[in-house]
Amino acid sequence: MRIGFARPIVSILLLAAIIPFAVFYFGAEQVAGSIQKLPPATAGLMFGALLINGLVAAHRFKVVSDATGHTVRFREPMAAVAAGSLGGVLFFQLAGQLMARGFVMRRGSMPFAAIVAVTLYERIAAAALSGLLALAGAFHIFGRVYLDQRAGGLIFIKIVGGLIAAAGAGAVFGYGKVALRALAPLLTARLLHRSLQFVALTLLVQLPTMAAYVLAAHALSPQADLGDLVAASAIVMFAASVPISFAGWGVRELSAIVALGAVGVGGADALTAAMTVGLGSMLAMGMIFALGTTGGGQDQPAGERQTAGAIDHAQALAWCLPVTAAVCVLFQIHIPVGAGQLNVNLADPIALLAGALFVLHAVTRRQWPQWRIGALNRSIAVATATLGLSLLLGAWRFGWTDWALINRFLGWFVLLAFGATGAMIAAAGGRDGVSALLLTYVAATAGVALLELVLVLVNALGLDVPQALVDPGNLKAFAQNRNSFAFQLLMAMAAALVLLRGRGPRILIFTLMLVAFWYAGSRSGWIAIACLLAAGIHLRATTIREVAITLLCAGLCIVTISVVWMLQTSTAAGEMLGPSYRWPSEGSTDERMLTIAGGWKLFVENPLFGAGLGAFSQLTLAADGKPLVIHSTALWLLAELGLVGFAVFAIPAVYVWVSEWSRARSEPSAAITALCFVAFAVMSAPADMAYQRTLWLLIGATLALPTQWEGIRR
Repeated sequence: MRIGFARPIVSILLLAAIIPFAVFYFGAEQVAGSIQKLPPATAGLMFGALLINGLVAAHRFKVVSDATGHTVRFREPMAAVAAGSLGGVLFFQLAGQLMARGFVMRRGSMPFAAIVAVTLYERIAAAALSGLLALAGAFHIFGRVYLDQRAGGLIFIKIVGGLIAAAGAGAVFGYGKVALRALAPLLTARLLHRSLQFVALTLLVQLPTMAAYVLAAHALSPQADLGDLVAASAIVMFAASVPISFAGWGVRELSAIVALGAVGVGGADALTAAMTVGLGSMLAMGMIFALGTTGGGQDQPAGERQTAGAIDHAQALAWCLPVTAAVCVLFQIHIPVGAGQLNVNLADPIALLAGALFVLHAVTRRQWPQWRIGALNRSIAVATATLGLSLLLGAWRFGWTDWALINRFLGWFVLLAFGATGAMIAAAGGRDGVSALLLTYVAATAGVALLELVLVLVNALGLDVPQALVDPGNLKAFAQNRNSFAFQLLMAMAAALVLLRGRGPRILIFTLMLVAFWYAGSRSGWIAIACLLAAGIHLRATTIREVAITLLCAGLCIVTISVVWMLQTSTAAGEMLGPSYRWPSEGSTDERMLTIAGGWKLFVENPLFGAGLGAFSQLTLAADGKPLVIHSTALWLLAELGLVGFAVFAIPAVYVWVSEWSRARSEPSAAITALCFVAFAVMSAPADMAYQRTLWLLIGATLALPTQWEGIRR
């Protein structure tokens, strides 16, 4: 389930579970009595604190806007901040906040890109400060802060380590030089002063809300220690700020019962305190919005009051968002929510924001996005319409399914957002921007692969590394699937073959990725990497000698790790490679063959238009009762969209590949596109790779680049 579409479900389910539970466990009379216990004077003080919170937040918006070169009147931030807070309640938090702020400021003095930048500054600073306060609060209450291994603590540490490795490697080999050139002129004492001022304002924004929690909890449970209430309130505030709900509703109430309950506040009282703060905040923001939208004279068109030294936020975002997505796209993580989990890609919100800005820019200029391949916009529109019609066909035949609506249809727009993210940096930075994006992705992938191999080596040395952290022969990294991890490596190899210079760095990166391929154990990945290297040799992006040296180095690394493992475990030499690769289970192979046979049967029964989007997952279940999906992109298209749908997707793809292949030897961007398509075509035959975000991010950048680079290394 994608997190964007799960937020309303999270809020509704949590509220629907918490309130009846509180009534059942504590009794309806106790809950009603808790509400009546809150004195009117305390409610008035809480409302005043929440008003102060909104006004200080508006002042922070104004300070940051002025510092970035966009002078605004105080009424404008009042209306924008209040509308953004209410918009987060009515729609997804960040998206609703941005849309509401953009609507309010549409005739003000700030362009939308500047509003996005200021909002991101606020959210990042608030998340960091709120997290630190929550850690301090947890330490105060529990005496220590620890991570439960069984609850995913070790996985969390690995994710943090992976982000550091990916971002660090990307900085060294990718975006680092560009970032230093852009940031060096800004690193002044004035920037330090403004940063400290911004942090102080962020703290002042948090304190009134904390005071509201403490006032409510203390009035309802006077016996609780004030220091404990402050610490517990910090935890509740941080939990409510995590973007998995509508403005914290549901999550805030659940965390209040847990955190405030730990310091002696009754469950009914904690629930009342949390809901009172939530409702009071909405009322306070409504009043601030009303004050901000009354009077103030005529609005001025955006840009009239922009100062001379203003930062070009549209240009800054066009660089920052794609580069950040190139690092985060490697991380597909599971977030526990109640009894289930949300499957989240860390780059999704970044790509959706970048895609929205890309479309907004095109609409503003009244110009279709520009691509190197003609009629690409028309092909995308036809493909979108085809998916929509197939969705309706499936709904008519067997009803609506989450897989069809969310994963396939709405997921298609997420893929387009990733393509637009790549195109954004191509439009803003040309070949330098695309080079920075691709090298960042290559380096980030290499950093993640290195982390995985270090864990494999540590495991081979005999240390007890949990299987949740490393599983030699089935390496998944942060992709949650070894085929997906192999595909990430393939995309990185396609870009590295063309962009990397110097024999030493090339052999090092290629060796690292090939060893990671071995321990991932993806059969389709092995076939694809062989075809990719053969295509690279044909395009003169590499040589047979370089490939042979790389294979030799990779083999030596694998044998060395296997020998270390053999010596530590006293395993016979004939079995020394046993732990390094594990063939898929017989059940897994049988399931794959079942999906192929079932998909072909659906196609034969519905050859022209297919059985409808989501038909196979609806009609075919695994042994455990879970829906199955077709493990082949081509067969999925034939089974659910028919020959018509297959042609709609396949013909443009083949045309793009043929066009790019024909000029790949003279144009590096065309070579990267062609190599990515080779890897995709080979690997997607036995494993569906159509919805892998990395492909769309990379080809979005290369296809949007009309200029030529220097020739490919020969």
